[in-house]
Amino acid sequence: MQYCDHCKVSINGTHHVCPLCAGILKEQNRKEDTVFPQIPTIYQEFNVFIRILLLISIAAVVISFAINIIFNKESRWSVIVAAGIVCMWISLFFIIRKKNNIPKTIVWQVCLISILSVLWDVSMGWYGWSIEYVIPSICVGAMIVMAVAAKILKIGVRELIVYLFMDGIFGFIPIIFILFGWVKVLFPSVICVAVSAINLSALILFEGDNMKAELNKRMHI
Repeated sequence: MQYCDHCKVSINGTHHVCPLCAGILKEQNRKEDTVFPQIPTIYQEFNVFIRILLLISIAAVVISFAINIIFNKESRWSVIVAAGIVCMWISLFFIIRKKNNIPKTIVWQVCLISILSVLWDVSMGWYGWSIEYVIPSICVGAMIVMAVAAKILKIGVRELIVYLFMDGIFGFIPIIFILFGWVKVLFPSVICVAVSAINLSALILFEGDNMKAELNKRMHI
């Protein structure tokens, strides 16, 4: 579309001069109509949500390092927290890109990292940091990744039922550590159990009716 500065009008077509005043026309920038609607990508649609989650992650790392430096300089548990958050973001990135068989991917990642950390701890003479810090942190990260993936990917009710069982398992593992007295530092395991309880409560409160209907339909109740 062309525009005439003299007549202050827009002119359709491919004219080079204005039909009213014969002045030279200028190209007017306008957005061309497209046949198909533009569908925003996941990163565009959840831009604010992802930014808020990133800010929370940065704040968690900074606060953990600050608390570690102030109260316990000898221990370096804040490094494990930072590593767990980085692993969470890497896992979330690949899950969003892949978008299929999310529960299996998360379970494999948790199992692999847990086994490697235990073997590393044993090779160092067994200090217990693998079950005190790493495994609870990995379970917490996995539950957060599942919650974010459910929000961003808008998964169905059947996948939410799987997430419900996985949240329960990830929360039950630290309880075993505490009951058998395998851990001396309790707060990572307690945080893991608390996150599991919060996730389970949220799923039951907000999606409980849908999951119950899905189970009734599948089991023909």
